[in-house]
Amino acid sequence: MNFELTMEDFTIIQNALHYYKHVDKRGHFAQYDLERINQLRDKLSYQMIPSMNSKDGTVPSPPRGS
Repeated sequence: MNFELTMEDFTIIQNALHYYKHVDKRGHFAQYDLERINQLRDKLSYQMIPSMNSKDGTVPSPPRGS
């Protein structure tokens, strides 16, 4: 299955994930903690921009203070 996302689609999803990290989650959705949301964000970023890949399949975070 192929998904074709535009950069606008990608930006909307990234913003939604960022917002989702900061809201109270109830029931089944409580399992989606900060770590899981960040993993999804990184996976999506890698699939949009494969050259950002690290060996473990995630997008490395920029160094602190940058």
